[in-house]
Amino acid sequence: MKNIIRLLSFGKPLRHYFPEYIIYTFFGILFGLLNFTMLIPILRILFGQEVVADIPPSAPEFSLSIRFVSDFFSYQFYKIVQINGKLFALAVVCGIIALSTIFANIARYYAVKVIMRLRLKLLQSLRNQLYTKLVGQSLSYYHNVKKGDIISVITNEVQEVESSVINSIQCWLKDPFIIIIYFGVLFYMSPALTLFTLIFLPVSGLLISYITKKLKKISWFNQDLYGKIMSFTDETITGIKAIQSFGAQDAMANRFEKLNKEFSNTSKRMFSKREMAAPISEILGVLVVIGIVLYGGYLLLNGRSSLDGSQFITYLILYSQIIQPLKNISNSTTGLQRGLVAAEKIFKTLDEPVMITETDTAIEKKSLDDAIEIKDLSFNYTGTPVLSSVSFSIKKGKTVALVGESGSGKSTLADLLQRFYDPTEGSIKFDGIDIRDIKLSSLRKLIATVSQETFLFHDTVKSNIVFTAQDGNNEQIENAAKVANAHQFINQMDQQYESIVGDRGMKMSGGQRQRITIARAIYKDAPILILDEATSALDTESERYVQDAITNMMKNRTCLVIAHRLSTVKHADEIIVLKNGYIVERGSHDELIALNGYYKRLVDLQEVK
Repeated sequence: MKNIIRLLSFGKPLRHYFPEYIIYTFFGILFGLLNFTMLIPILRILFGQEVVADIPPSAPEFSLSIRFVSDFFSYQFYKIVQINGKLFALAVVCGIIALSTIFANIARYYAVKVIMRLRLKLLQSLRNQLYTKLVGQSLSYYHNVKKGDIISVITNEVQEVESSVINSIQCWLKDPFIIIIYFGVLFYMSPALTLFTLIFLPVSGLLISYITKKLKKISWFNQDLYGKIMSFTDETITGIKAIQSFGAQDAMANRFEKLNKEFSNTSKRMFSKREMAAPISEILGVLVVIGIVLYGGYLLLNGRSSLDGSQFITYLILYSQIIQPLKNISNSTTGLQRGLVAAEKIFKTLDEPVMITETDTAIEKKSLDDAIEIKDLSFNYTGTPVLSSVSFSIKKGKTVALVGESGSGKSTLADLLQRFYDPTEGSIKFDGIDIRDIKLSSLRKLIATVSQETFLFHDTVKSNIVFTAQDGNNEQIENAAKVANAHQFINQMDQQYESIVGDRGMKMSGGQRQRITIARAIYKDAPILILDEATSALDTESERYVQDAITNMMKNRTCLVIAHRLSTVKHADEIIVLKNGYIVERGSHDELIALNGYYKRLVDLQEVK
């Protein structure tokens, strides 16, 4: 129940939906009920029955009761029969049925429209909050969660909530009304017969409850397997080159087949239990009707029933209208379990704590005026040291390079600078202000990053350059592309700046993709620039174009350069040499060569290559 209430909170304000829905539903039920009560006079006319003795001799006095409605209609109806004849009375009753049918369906239509508005508002809010949570989540979260599970939550689980929970809520808002109102009429018609039918309800409830408990356990496991299938498929698409180059198609297909078979088996068990609810409710419904016919027939034939023949037939027809709502409730209860499992997965994602947050007193900072100071910085991933007691500073407008073997902590330091993680110990300060005291949005506006892992969105060249800006200025876009040495090849594309780059920019070469990301960083015009091995994955010609673009971009900016190719950092103002997370050497290129130490050995190894 707690999860259902929380789900409904995404559709707030609910006062725009529930009162309106209940009113339309009530009138839909009322007019529908009127149709069936009209069967009594129709049957009496057709069976040639005369006016019964309990018809009031005059119009009854008004009161809010079923008895008044019944007596008033009986008086008016039999008055019409006496004055205008049975055929005219039959036509009047048919006209009432036609009108009540029209009004009932109009009310039902508007009730459906109300619940549709609630459904769309709820799902829209749910998806928006999920996406906002995911884009604001800390990077450490994505290290521990499979991508397929995340995609499954925002697609499959949300869809499951729509098809299960929302439909169940709609059922629980409407069908209990139908049952209560119809049972009230049935109880009025024959208390003894109606009490007899209530014996069967607890039996049905116990059976459905047993099925739903089993279903919830299977649903959780089944949806977990679905997430694994999504993850496996995503990994396959991402790594398709490696799969084909190693001839691993059969091995991967076998792994997928095994996972898919397990998913199918659990789905089979789940569907078997879920579909069991329908035949059980069907059987119980038929048994109840048979019981009513036998018991009611016994009372009627022995003269112990308050109902005549036409009333008894109407009673059976009215009771048959309760069976479907009861089946809907039992079916929605079993279907609801799968939706609640989906809701739990959604809420687990929404409730996952964000490790990187800003304080209430965090400030805006729009420029770097003096220096970046890194002091006694230490960091570890789950207990494994990556950086230890690292200290250095970058003066405004200067370039500092980080070099060292893979795993020495260079990229981690760049991530810490952008506050993707917080240091285990020590601090990073911009102009003497700890970056934890600066608003995250403000901090990241100060920094532009170009890394070896180029990522372009499946959009136009223009959109990929502009990226976060609301409206791109064409002149500024072209200027950024010219500085990045990208303007020439962009103009050679079919649609130029409006050309679609393809998924992850796959319609372009590696060098072209890298120059687009450089143009993006230039367009951002941030005062601090991080270059994380921006040319390491390029061929010699592409590297030359990119390196020229980087040189243009670095002018008048504070730069942190991470490089494997040491030839690209020779002109840095200071080179920091990292080994196993420690600073082992620092100085200019010439000073470090003169030391004849670790840096010199790295240079010599690359020259040998």
